[in-house]
Amino acid sequence: MKLNGKIALVAGGADGIGYSIARLFSAEGATVIIADINLEKALPAAAEINAKAFRCDVRNSADVQALVAEVISTYKKIDILVNNAAVAIPGNITEMSEESWNEVLNTNLTSVYRLIKEVLPQMLQQGSGSVKNMSPTQAHRSWNNWTAYAAAKGAIISMTRQLAGQFGSKNIRFNSISPGTISTPMLERRVESEGAALLEQLIKMHAMERLGKPEEVAAVALLLAGDDAQFINGIDIKVDGGLSTLARYTE
Repeated sequence: MKLNGKIALVAGGADGIGYSIARLFSAEGATVIIADINLEKALPAAAEINAKAFRCDVRNSADVQALVAEVISTYKKIDILVNNAAVAIPGNITEMSEESWNEVLNTNLTSVYRLIKEVLPQMLQQGSGSVKNMSPTQAHRSWNNWTAYAAAKGAIISMTRQLAGQFGSKNIRFNSISPGTISTPMLERRVESEGAALLEQLIKMHAMERLGKPEEVAAVALLLAGDDAQFINGIDIKVDGGLSTLARYTE
C-alpha cells in the first residue's frame, strides 16, 4: 500500500492512461478523485475502483477552481496531482486554424497551469506534494503535422523542470512522463478515422515493435508518486518502448 492515506487528484482520469493511473493509485491505498469533462464516463469508472468522480472542464478556470476547492474542503489536503487531460488535434502548421491551435494549447498546456495554480498553495501549506505531468514523445522528436501538440507537450516539460527547481526546497516534487504510443480509446479513435495502416506504422516505429499498455505508464506514475521517489525531482521519464531511441519514422 505505497500510497496509503494519500489524496490523489487525477485530471482526465475517466479512461485510458488516466484511468489506469487512478486504478493503480486506489489499489495502493490512495483516496482518488477522478476529474473529467465527461461525468457520464467518469462516474462508473470511479465506482469500479472505489474512487470519487467530479465533472471538470480543465479549459475553464472557474471549473478548476471549484474542483480544487471542493477536494480541499472534503479531504483537507491534496498529496498528488496528475495532469493527464488532453486533446489530440493534428494539423499542418500552414493549414491549421488558429481556433484548433488554441484548443490544443488551452486543453493540453494551459489546463496544467490552471490545476497547478490552484493545487500548489495547498501543497505549500501542508509542506509536501507530488505533481506528475503527462508529456508524450511528440515533445522529443518530430512528428509530421503535430506541431500544436508538440508545442504544448514540450512546454509542459519545461514548466515541470522550472517548477521542480523553484519548489523543491518546499518538499514539492514536479516530474513528467512521456509515453510512446499507448493502446487507449484516443488511439482507437485515430485508427477508426485514419485507417488500420496507422496502427501497423506506429508499431514499427517502436524498438519493441508493439504498443504500450496504460498499466505500464501507471506503474511509472506510482513510482513517482510514492515515498520511494522522494529524491526524484525535475525529470522526464520516457515510457515509449524505444520510440525516441530509433531514427526510423513512418507516416
